[in-house]
Amino acid sequence: LKSFSETDRMLSEHFGVSATFVDGSSLTDFDPGLNAGLAGAYHYPDDTSLNPEKLNRTWVARLKERKVNFLEGRELQEVVRQSDRISHLVVSGETMKADGFVFALGAWSARWSDSLSCSLPIEPGKGYSLTMSRPQYSPKHPMLFPERKIGVSPFEEGFRLGSMMEFVGYDESIPQHRLQLLRDSARPFLRTGVDGPAEDVWYGWRPMTWDSLPIVGQVPAFRNAYLATGHNMLGLSLAPSTGRLIKEMLCGDSLHVDPLAFSPTRF
Repeated sequence: LKSFSETDRMLSEHFGVSATFVDGSSLTDFDPGLNAGLAGAYHYPDDTSLNPEKLNRTWVARLKERKVNFLEGRELQEVVRQSDRISHLVVSGETMKADGFVFALGAWSARWSDSLSCSLPIEPGKGYSLTMSRPQYSPKHPMLFPERKIGVSPFEEGFRLGSMMEFVGYDESIPQHRLQLLRDSARPFLRTGVDGPAEDVWYGWRPMTWDSLPIVGQVPAFRNAYLATGHNMLGLSLAPSTGRLIKEMLCGDSLHVDPLAFSPTRF
């Protein structure tokens, strides 16, 4: 707690993000999902969390209402160039034409560096999560336990444990010892539910860049192509601003942020 107090001071002074210290004796009243006997915590009242699966389902439903067409389960096979523009894409054997193209390729971005004539040094950073059914004392707040490098996201139906960062390529295995490590890491902090049955077991690849910044902007070789990728571990947090920035670029509007630090030309 003493070492984190310096982080809290920096966040408050430089970014206006302040926290309230919760003493260990008050923690279980603050969140009954926590174990008794913990030293204390910093509460950031403006922080929140959500269920990403529910968010995506809602987004898709709303966009379909606006006549947005989703082509799911398709494979991008070829980017066809015509001078300084992309003429069309070949997707699962079909031609797809458009005035402009946005490549949000995530952890697979580097595979398309040659086709886009653009360096995309993105590595897949593998992580794991367990979604637990709702126990008697379920966490009420999103939490980070930096001593064990684990995060907790509360849901209506339970909570999720997430952690790990592995650079093992596109490995699709889920080693049991990794899942057990999630449980073992959370057990000293959470009162119940850690050893119960998991409703969902998951792994995924984060699109990691070496400078920890996303790649957002026009593809240098093409006048009608843009990149929105490489968001590391902040994809959900940065999605609204990224979407707004790409829209501004496509439409020639004034940009709400300076995109220089995110430029694809920096590599």
